[in-house]
Amino acid sequence: MPPWKGNINELLSEEQLKAIDEALAGAPEGIVIDKRGMKLNRYPGLLSNLDAEDEPIKVIASERPVTESGLVLIANHPIPEIERAILVIRTGDDFKQQIEGRALPSRLGKRQEDGDANTVFYYSVFEPAGKGGLR
Repeated sequence: MPPWKGNINELLSEEQLKAIDEALAGAPEGIVIDKRGMKLNRYPGLLSNLDAEDEPIKVIASERPVTESGLVLIANHPIPEIERAILVIRTGDDFKQQIEGRALPSRLGKRQEDGDANTVFYYSVFEPAGKGGLR
């Protein structure tokens, strides 16, 4: 199945869209749905610098809440700032998606709940170029 291009009409029938409109008719404008605590998809991937011949960096790309654009990249090694990057992720058994954009420099990931765990990881934000990506 090809990736969703962000057009709701590709997924829902006219009948379904009408039912949604009717259900939301009394809702206040600007309503926000809180997605905290909801599971966000994660995809294995490779991050490459288009301006260098460095080895691609193995990453896990995680979706972000709907209020934030881009993806969070998680890696075992630091991720440098990359102005012209390409992220290739596996979104299904037989499907890979390529997203052009930029990667912000990573930070050491150490959550309070990790305590004394010896697990070291780095996280970065990948910003898709233009309006592409998974959103």
